[in-house]
Amino acid sequence: MRPFKRIFDEDGLPVSPARVLRAYSERCFPMADDRDGCIFWIRPSERAVITWDLYRIPRAIRPLLKNSPFRFTSDRAFSQVVEQCARRGETWISHDIEGLYNELFQLGHAHSVEAWDEEGNLVGGLYGLSSGGSFSGESMFHRKDNASMMALHLLVCHLQSIGYRMLDCQQSSPHIDRFGAVTVDDDEFALMLATSPKPLPWKSRAFPDMGTSS
Repeated sequence: MRPFKRIFDEDGLPVSPARVLRAYSERCFPMADDRDGCIFWIRPSERAVITWDLYRIPRAIRPLLKNSPFRFTSDRAFSQVVEQCARRGETWISHDIEGLYNELFQLGHAHSVEAWDEEGNLVGGLYGLSSGGSFSGESMFHRKDNASMMALHLLVCHLQSIGYRMLDCQQSSPHIDRFGAVTVDDDEFALMLATSPKPLPWKSRAFPDMGTSS
């Protein structure tokens, strides 16, 4: 594993992968104001989560479940997915955060889902962090319509299959709400984390079998 540069937060305290994992266990996560911004920590009073009993498939992707124009993989292009997620006018994914999650990926704690078109181009994807019994979705992107939505649907299927009980979406948005996300307060979220069992291993190689293309 190649060495990563030392990273500090806005208070001058060092930020390591271990500290990031500890923060997630305490219901916090890192953010930044822009690509060159310093890391600061957020613990929202309310959290958006997707639970399996309330999950719903958006209408836009239902016709694609049996005949998708995309091929899906997991953990094949993690760094590319993070980089693409950060490529927007305003982003909280600083260079430091990007480096941290690449290191967490190398350590086996972060995972990605990738969508590829027929020419083999990366056209959508998402990434997130596994901490204990919780999987936190961090960001997603798309270059073709519905690519990221399909990736999110397959992520939910995969999380269910290996024993997760919910997907932590962190903050509510109209896009996430289409999948049946609900908002819970911090106390309820803490209880959900405390009662979530540790899932099975990620099984990246099995992921394409869950998709609409193989």
